[in-house]
Amino acid sequence: MQQITLFLSLLLSIRAQRRVIGDNKEQKISQLADIDVREERVYRRPATYLIIASKIVRPSSIYQIIVSLLEEAEPMRVKASLSRDGVEVHGADTHLDPLQSRPVLLQVPPGYNVANQYKLRVEGYGRYGGAMIFSNETVLQFSDKFLSITISTNKVVFTAIHTMKIRVIMLKTDLLPYDDVADLLIIDPDGFIIRKWNSKQLNNGIMTTDFQVPDFPKVGFWTIRVSAQGQIEEKRVKVEKYYVPMFEVFLRMPSFHFDTDNVIEATVEHEFTFDKIGYGNCLIR
Repeated sequence: MQQITLFLSLLLSIRAQRRVIGDNKEQKISQLADIDVREERVYRRPATYLIIASKIVRPSSIYQIIVSLLEEAEPMRVKASLSRDGVEVHGADTHLDPLQSRPVLLQVPPGYNVANQYKLRVEGYGRYGGAMIFSNETVLQFSDKFLSITISTNKVVFTAIHTMKIRVIMLKTDLLPYDDVADLLIIDPDGFIIRKWNSKQLNNGIMTTDFQVPDFPKVGFWTIRVSAQGQIEEKRVKVEKYYVPMFEVFLRMPSFHFDTDNVIEATVEHEFTFDKIGYGNCLIR
């Protein structure tokens, strides 16, 4: 009887022991669903590090990661690496002490295929022993938009006699001008390319050009398309058939003159129907 009682007390003491769990997936915590179904009598290891990074990665840019070690951490070497389709494209590391934060910069290579899968992997190693302390890996979202493109024209509505003046301003994510080349296309309402400038060089992030509207243009919305390393931006302008009002010339002078007059005075006036000031030469014979 005493042996049975001793066995039951040992069994109860074993069940009362707390398990050490450090992985959130075993603790069943969901911040999205606002639930917490963690098991009772479980010892949860205190947090030792904090990693802050963007979910979106852009081509030809600097991807920054902020790594912080909390009070319970030990001095370690933190390594961050960026991989594309399973191949590491860039990596960097830094040494940290507890209660210390440092940025880790990763260079994102050129590449504008949205089907590529990028992953961020961060590992922590003991500074003296070299053993791995933690390892985290997450999937990043790839965005091919790394430029801010603004397209402007001198008019909103054009007709056959007009010259379309186009200005394109391109800025990178750090607000510095984009000084590489870009393609510029003029497309009619039927989708046909009317004019194209290939690999046009920008000057301090600005590209300017002129386009003469044809004599008999297709009526509708024309598209100005700018393409720079896979990123495309468009602006639509309207082309209509309308006639610019003609100007008038008025000559005002007395109805008669005397042969004794030394000069003949006259006033020449020129005006548009929309109050535009006109300039020109007057020939007197």
